[in-house]
Amino acid sequence: MVLESVRKDGAEPPSLQVYRMIAGAIARGSLGPGGRLPAERELSAQLGVSRATLRVALRALHDDGLVEPAHGRGWHVVEPGVVEEGQDPPLSFTEMAAARGLVATADVLYKKVRPATLEEADELGIAPGSEVFCLDRLRKLDGVPVAVASTWMPVALVREIVDLDFTDTSLYAALRERCQLHPSRADYVLQAQGAAGSEAKHLGLSEGEAVLVGSYTCFDEADRAFEVGRITYRGDRYRFRTVLREGPRHGA
Repeated sequence: MVLESVRKDGAEPPSLQVYRMIAGAIARGSLGPGGRLPAERELSAQLGVSRATLRVALRALHDDGLVEPAHGRGWHVVEPGVVEEGQDPPLSFTEMAAARGLVATADVLYKKVRPATLEEADELGIAPGSEVFCLDRLRKLDGVPVAVASTWMPVALVREIVDLDFTDTSLYAALRERCQLHPSRADYVLQAQGAAGSEAKHLGLSEGEAVLVGSYTCFDEADRAFEVGRITYRGDRYRFRTVLREGPRHGA
């Protein structure tokens, strides 16, 4: 990768020029997915900027999901098909994909209306035996398998969507448009496991390979539980980002 030197008399700040140059190289394919950027010392010399200026641009590129640091190995272009969660407000899988310039699709593995189990009824706040809509999908980004998602919802709340084809239809968009259900928050637990059974096969993994499993309950604006779900991600195609802050200090 060869980049031009930054114009010191340009109208744009040097860091913004650096950002545009690297982002342009990624867009043109000069820097491919997973490709490594030159070392900071080499790159700053090539661009004619200080390493401090270069790092401002790299942080902006990282915030926009274009590059990521690898400990001891510099900066790399983000691989395609990586899901990143942790946004506020929560985004659907399809919305997360669109934010990254990717296309989300799905293979529908299972779709059925059946009586709720005792556990499902308790989590959803409905009577045992009430009908629930069950949907299992293999989620893909630009055709690359990323996750197996399973969801359970009370039919009484989502009757208008049970006959839809969810191959390329966003579940949450359908819930908003047809059921007037607007997700407000989700209780979410994420843990590492070993891939097993059909999930391993669907994700192209061997038994025991690392996966990340998210279990969640989603609530609407009235704080009513309307969805219980589980989503199993390939460990190499999922990233969770959050911010950790120190809690309030209390008197000694």
